[in-house]
Amino acid sequence: MMIQVPEALQPAELAAKFINLTSRHIFLTGKAGTGKTTFLRNLVSLTHKKTVIVAPTGIAAINAAGVTIHSLFQLPFGTFLPKVVPDQQLGAYQHYHTPKSIIKHLHMNATKRRILLDLELLIIDEVSMLRADLLDAIDMVLRYVRKNNSGFGGVQVLFIGDLHQLPPVVKNTEWELLASFYKSAFFFDALVLEKEPPIYIELEKIYRQADEVFIQLLNNLRNNQVTAADVALLKSYYKQNYQPDLKDNYITLTTHNNKADALNKNSLAELEGKSSFYKATFTDEFSESAFPAERVLELKVGAQVMFIKNDPTGEQRFFNGKIAVITKLESDSVEVKFEDSRHRLSVEKYTWKNVRYTVNKTTNEIEEEIAGTFTQFPLKLAWAITVHKSQGLTFDKAIIDIGDAFAPGQIYVALSRLRSLDGLVLTSLISDRGIRQDQNVTYFAKTKQQQEDLAVQIKRESFAFLRHSLLQAFSFAALDNYVFEHVFSYTKDEKRSAKQTHLSWAVKLQQTLIALRAHADKFLKQLERLCAGATTDEGFGLLLERTEAATQYFTPQLMAMSDSIFELIEKVKTEKQTKEYLAELLEMELMFDEQHKKINKAKAMLVAAGEGRELTKEDIIALHRNPKRNEQIRQVYSGGKEDFNIDDAYTKLKSKKKNKTPALPKPDTKELTLGLFKEGKSPEEIAKERKMSLGTIEGHLAHFVAKHEIKGSDLVPQKRLDRMLEAITTLKTIRLNDLREHLGKSYSFSEIKIAVAVYLAES
Repeated sequence: MMIQVPEALQPAELAAKFINLTSRHIFLTGKAGTGKTTFLRNLVSLTHKKTVIVAPTGIAAINAAGVTIHSLFQLPFGTFLPKVVPDQQLGAYQHYHTPKSIIKHLHMNATKRRILLDLELLIIDEVSMLRADLLDAIDMVLRYVRKNNSGFGGVQVLFIGDLHQLPPVVKNTEWELLASFYKSAFFFDALVLEKEPPIYIELEKIYRQADEVFIQLLNNLRNNQVTAADVALLKSYYKQNYQPDLKDNYITLTTHNNKADALNKNSLAELEGKSSFYKATFTDEFSESAFPAERVLELKVGAQVMFIKNDPTGEQRFFNGKIAVITKLESDSVEVKFEDSRHRLSVEKYTWKNVRYTVNKTTNEIEEEIAGTFTQFPLKLAWAITVHKSQGLTFDKAIIDIGDAFAPGQIYVALSRLRSLDGLVLTSLISDRGIRQDQNVTYFAKTKQQQEDLAVQIKRESFAFLRHSLLQAFSFAALDNYVFEHVFSYTKDEKRSAKQTHLSWAVKLQQTLIALRAHADKFLKQLERLCAGATTDEGFGLLLERTEAATQYFTPQLMAMSDSIFELIEKVKTEKQTKEYLAELLEMELMFDEQHKKINKAKAMLVAAGEGRELTKEDIIALHRNPKRNEQIRQVYSGGKEDFNIDDAYTKLKSKKKNKTPALPKPDTKELTLGLFKEGKSPEEIAKERKMSLGTIEGHLAHFVAKHEIKGSDLVPQKRLDRMLEAITTLKTIRLNDLREHLGKSYSFSEIKIAVAVYLAES
């Protein structure tokens, strides 16, 4: 086996390799100032996986250049119960959501649904604030949309954050509901992670602090190991009722918004001179709750302000949390001076972007799209700020007033904002309650020491991921099922539906795919053997050789079927009342294109593994470059139906198909029927056992007849089967109504469906 993983890797390198080479979930943590945000930005620009970033709050999402969890997964706010609890156990005032209630109101358009279907890596930032029940709700939606009952519907999840910082917020009434399901409200106690716990990786190098005494103090606070010496050290910085001069450039960190607002307002009022007001401008979609700066910024000359963004020019003139003093105010400009510099800086307005994810219609890649913007000077009054809003900031001098810290971790967050102890002033003594970390976090942190060596894991997991990718790429089961169901959706009379006139085309497409799948299934068995023997260079070489040959065989045939769909689309565009049919065809072509891409990507991963390198985003872009298909997609959206909108068409299509009682994804129901049939049970017995209609069970069995896994004569007497096959040949149709009218009412629709399946299998 030629996958090579260096023995000595830094934590950030290990995390990147786990993401690119495996499907394992990862928890990436680190003390304040260790570069978690930098890692996130670098990863998104380099990974070959289709990626989306989410965060628990609007401001956190804006800062991470992502979207909120609730908006992406269309989740309601409130408590999520993973299982239904009898109403009699709850008080009438307790409101909650269940899987069934969420799915019932889940109305995703084609674009959002496509994003979740194509998603390979979900990044959740600021995970300390993520509640366990919300994570289980994410898992539930992904399983449902992707029709995949694996954890998160088969999506890899990267959790980023510092659990020693601010915890999730849970009201007492909410915990009364959740306590019967969860050990704690923290994300790591979500039910979805019980069987698939994340790899624990900690970034260790601290970039913010250099003082070893200070670093040790912070470490002890994180680890619930505060010593008497630490307490004495903190007390040495206690100055009761300390009142700094406004020119001293101190910022006060406090626990409550009203305290911070009052300090800023009073300090501004103490300054002489008139206030200048600067209104923010915002466009399109930008929620007020996610405004990253003041909507109306009030400033005076001499006001102490703080930058709330890093210098976008890259010149590092300022950073997020840098303190400055206003020196000049004009109607459209602001000038500031830093304590450590004689130079003055003219501050430019900054534009924050509210992104949303979309799917490129031609490449089918997940892309960011600007949904709205917010433009304002990246400044805020900085005599005081809450600990909560200080996360991610760095200060040289701070007055910390958190004697009434109400959540574990607040003191650690406040102290870790400082570069060194030299700039620290404590105006209140810190209580033991505020110092203490949450015991659940402490217990979870121990899993880092208990886990298997990460370098060993990554070697094993990387080949498992490669094997899984190959088997998924050459498995045509989902594509075959989709086309099979598409063929049986032609149920109307030709005079009533333009779609119906294209039935023969659909049957021909299905027959071609059935034949192709037969070859793919044979290759899958060969792949299993080849992967088992790929532990040597010779075995790996053989695996690569056969995969390349299979790619050359299957790719052109899949592309030919895509071409056939595009040709039909061009015909259908000229016909009336076919918008929904166009949406069906586009969705089906996308399935073929994705199968083609999976094959090419899996082969590329295999080649890269053999060469001892990793795939990059650039590799995938080059690999999926397809000018011909891009032009075909462009043609779909030009000419003919100028008002064609895939989202609208898809929404109408799905609203017709939507079940009255949505259910969570379950094991393939047809496979369960097949298993019972092979045990010797009759369709009637299976229907009774599974509490389904006989017609449904016979429909399941017809599916396997078409796939040559069951003989038609096992379900219908041979004479009746021959009679129905003769009718299909004579009438040259597989439309159930036409065949029933010809054969008579003594033949049921279920029997005719079996005969049609036999005909398709033999064609």
